[in-house]
Amino acid sequence: MVSISENNIISSLEQTKFPNKGKYKPRMKPNTPGKLNYGRTILIGLAFLTSQTAWAYYNFIMPLILREFIGDFQFGFLGADSFVGMIMILDNIVAILMLPYFGVISDHTRSKIGKRMPYILIGCTSGAIFFSLIPYMRTFAGLFITIMFFNFSMAFYRNCAISLMPDLTDPAVRSTGHSIINLMGALALSLGMSAPIIMDKIFDTSTPEGIRLARSMGFNYVSLIMLIALLVLFFTIRETPTGDKFLQIGNYPIAIDPITLEYLGEIKEKKEEKVNKMGFLKTVFTEKDKSALFMLLAIFSSFFGFNSIETYYSSFATLWLGWSDAQAGLTLMMAPVSLVVIAVPVGKLADKIGRRETITIGLIGLSICVEILHYIGDYEAAGLWLSMVVVFFTGAFYAMIGINSVVMIWELAPEGKIGAYTGAYYLFAQAAAIISPVAAGIEFDLYVHLNPDKIAYYGLGYQYRMLFVFVLVWQLVALAFLSRVKREKIPQLDRTKIKNLQEKFAEID
Repeated sequence: MVSISENNIISSLEQTKFPNKGKYKPRMKPNTPGKLNYGRTILIGLAFLTSQTAWAYYNFIMPLILREFIGDFQFGFLGADSFVGMIMILDNIVAILMLPYFGVISDHTRSKIGKRMPYILIGCTSGAIFFSLIPYMRTFAGLFITIMFFNFSMAFYRNCAISLMPDLTDPAVRSTGHSIINLMGALALSLGMSAPIIMDKIFDTSTPEGIRLARSMGFNYVSLIMLIALLVLFFTIRETPTGDKFLQIGNYPIAIDPITLEYLGEIKEKKEEKVNKMGFLKTVFTEKDKSALFMLLAIFSSFFGFNSIETYYSSFATLWLGWSDAQAGLTLMMAPVSLVVIAVPVGKLADKIGRRETITIGLIGLSICVEILHYIGDYEAAGLWLSMVVVFFTGAFYAMIGINSVVMIWELAPEGKIGAYTGAYYLFAQAAAIISPVAAGIEFDLYVHLNPDKIAYYGLGYQYRMLFVFVLVWQLVALAFLSRVKREKIPQLDRTKIKNLQEKFAEID
């Protein structure tokens, strides 16, 4: 039992650590310790939904629009596909440069509406505005500038959108909270891919003018979803104030109690040490056991191949198969649907048979699926429905890889080096996302350059069949690297430790 004098000492110590505790009152009801507020978590997930909805439609439709702008431009053997890939990776480059920075400054932000909400409000609003302007640009320079402003706007608030959930959630239930955020992300992908389907019902997409209007209204439709979700978020998730001004950057991180939602003040005694930010790479490469390095190379290879589908599948479907934007969108929508269905069973399967084995099944299954997609054009009558089924299974097999890969890295990390290995994981994954679209685009242009007779006979678009060869080759490379990961039983992390790690590194996803 704590005496009154002990309570006074504890109170005095807390006041020393957080001298401004109690200055700003919470604007929402506190959390019940050990329980997740599901309704609140879903509403918090709207911040992530705004971002993912935009990226889903952007990644689908922009390669088609960019191709029309670039036309027959050539630089040596490099043509439209290479330049499309270069432009499509700009968001990843901007993200690498901006996300860590805005994550840090939002930790230090004093605002009467909280430390994350100002960035979400400004970034999402400007992102929706620039997104809606993209289809109305009539020059390449105007289009490029608008795309860059959109990329900067989205990077401005993405980290804050992801950090909002752990800020307002009891640490004991953050893993479950993160799973709900991921489900909101899957819903966002479906909403983004619904744009071409809905616009196809409104406009006559059998004409060039109808296609242009449908695509333009698709951007407006997604922008409207972003703004509606933002308004709901703003009026329902009311962060604890951290200051009197709308936006002010302080010298120290701002602390909020995740259960009581009380403002605790600035964490003044915590000094940030200067570290070598790339030191984790040396840690991974110099370890005697190279299993983790081979696992990272397997992850890079698999992601490198699969990321090209996100950029070029719409071109394959519309230019080679002759489908409408709506048909291509309906097909791609099957991937996030499969994620919702398969996420929990995949986790249980990995617990039962092992993560290495589950990833192996995913790589083999994904390889079979992309090989089927390679020949889908030969079955025109059943092509659409067959593609939808195959894409569903493609998403499921890819989930086996994506869900288990980072946990596999944690298991292979030596004691005390999990943070370093997690940094390496995200570096390899992000590098794959940046390089893949450009590499695939160069492959298509090189194929056109080396096979002019085939392109003349089959028509432009035939080169996109090579997309699935590209994906297949890199999944096989990933399998080769995975085979070098040691087969001995790796000491398993207990469930509590895995949950703690998932919570710690969730904001990087």
